[in-house]
Amino acid sequence: MITKIYGAGIAGLLAANAFQTAEIFDGAPAPQIHKALMRFRSPAVGDAVGIPFRKVTVNKGIYYQGAFHQPNIALANMYSLKVVGRLADRSIWKTETVERWIAPDDFQEQLLARFANRITWNRPLDPDDFIMEFPQTHSISTVPLGVLCALFDKQATPVFRCSSVIVRRYKLFNANVYQTVYYPDPEMKMYRASITGDTLIAEFTEQPNEYCSAILAKSFGIPELINTEPYEQVVQRQGKLVPIDDEWRKQFIFQLTQQHRIFSLGRFGTWRQILLDDVLHDIDVIRRLSASNMYDVAKALS
Repeated sequence: MITKIYGAGIAGLLAANAFQTAEIFDGAPAPQIHKALMRFRSPAVGDAVGIPFRKVTVNKGIYYQGAFHQPNIALANMYSLKVVGRLADRSIWKTETVERWIAPDDFQEQLLARFANRITWNRPLDPDDFIMEFPQTHSISTVPLGVLCALFDKQATPVFRCSSVIVRRYKLFNANVYQTVYYPDPEMKMYRASITGDTLIAEFTEQPNEYCSAILAKSFGIPELINTEPYEQVVQRQGKLVPIDDEWRKQFIFQLTQQHRIFSLGRFGTWRQILLDDVLHDIDVIRRLSASNMYDVAKALS
């Protein structure tokens, strides 16, 4: 039985939808609304929470030095170094046209309102939070894995690094398209921009360069964008995560469940590059394991 959920971001809210009696705790004083690009591979997340998603066709491209290019090793490596500071396979390799599902703009706000009476804000984690009174009770943690590392394992641990992301949003007129452009150029702070309907979302590793608006305009073929000011700019503190040793990561998550009855969930909770579609699958696994005895849990996680 899941009695507590730590973290009221989207992953925590999806868990709250699945476990209707669990209390939700978050260390932030108020909600942190996700403003970066968010698309889904299927309508499953919307179906699970009863919020309709819209099916769209998404076109993608790579823009470098004034022209579009097909994915190649050099551009992929430049892009990876730009966004996470190391070589890793990123989404820039996948530029084929795809079908995706889009949530309403207020998707997170709808979930927050639905579970407002179960959320306690400004509640930092404490090791005593995870002392469970009954043998079949468990908790779910979506907080960054490094936070739990600091609470429970002060031995030799990996360095958890996560780069913040600056997000700018622009409103477009007479627009209803779904497109993404990747920018691997290391000299430019913008790494990705997407049009979702009539909203353009540009994402940056640092404060935008002066010429970013001009690059946006040229790459999307929208000259008037050069003179358009963003209507919103936010800093997503939890942006791009840098992977850690995978064997250590799995072993630590296993220990959290076996020793403290904590199930890790979400991109930062498990410290791996996943989508919210994957979170939904993991919630189903947690539902099954939380109804099992600890011997069965240990076997499933080993």
